[in-house]
Amino acid sequence: MKRKMPWGTYLWPGLPQAWVDGSWSALAVAVSVAALLNLALLSSFVWTELVAWQVRNGLWIALCGVWLGAGVMSAVWTRRRAFGSEEDRSGVDFAEAVQYYLTGDWFRAERELQKLLEKDARDAEARLTLATLLRHTGRLDEAEGQLQRLSRLEGAGKWELEIGRERELLADARTKVPTEDEAAAGPGAADPSDEVRPAA
Repeated sequence: MKRKMPWGTYLWPGLPQAWVDGSWSALAVAVSVAALLNLALLSSFVWTELVAWQVRNGLWIALCGVWLGAGVMSAVWTRRRAFGSEEDRSGVDFAEAVQYYLTGDWFRAERELQKLLEKDARDAEARLTLATLLRHTGRLDEAEGQLQRLSRLEGAGKWELEIGRERELLADARTKVPTEDEAAAGPGAADPSDEVRPAA
């Protein structure tokens, strides 16, 4: 689910990308602009005798140039993201991944879930479903890693019950020794009652 971004974030260079994508480079731009603005303000109103007027003017010109350039970049990024989200919805479908999952086509289900997470690493539904799939295929450490990443996401609190239940099932899977019949049946032969249903 795409988070709504407050319109005010567009007023600060780098903040839209840092807010939505968690981009470290965008955060560095936002912090650099803040430092440049503080320096320009201090040189204009506090250190007026220490800083030459040419330096003060240069700071303000540089600040305006960076602000304008970052504004253009944010507008381009927003348009690309809007068009890209439409392409993503047509190319990668969560419902299709769930269908593969429910029919036991683990390979295709994992492939589609990985595509979804490449497009949006904050897709909690896809990550939870992937963790469940990894548990069913016996890749318990990878499943635990997905749950850890899920629990660190913003807004992960609403998935607390599902994460807790999946952790319990992982703990059971680690202690359970498969019988000969279960080993012959292969991964995915677990009792359906212990499944975490993929989010609709």
